[in-house]
Amino acid sequence: MSMNRRFWLVVAAAVLSGNAPTASAAPSCTNWMRQPDGSSWRTCVDDKGRQYCQQSKKGHVSRVKC
Repeated sequence: MSMNRRFWLVVAAAVLSGNAPTASAAPSCTNWMRQPDGSSWRTCVDDKGRQYCQQSKKGHVSRVKC
C-alpha cells in the first residue's frame, strides 16, 4: 500500500473513530487513536511534507515506524 493511500486511510479512521483521546491534534497531525494495547498513535506530516507517526504509551510520546 502506498504511503499516500495509507495516510488517507489513517486520516479517515481518525475522523470516524469515536475512541480517540480528548487531546486535540497538532496542525499537521491526525487525532490520537487508541490501540488495543492501551497505547495511542497518530500520523503527522513535517514542514517538508514527510509523513511520520507518533506513539503515546504510559505518558511517553515517541516517533515510530508507520
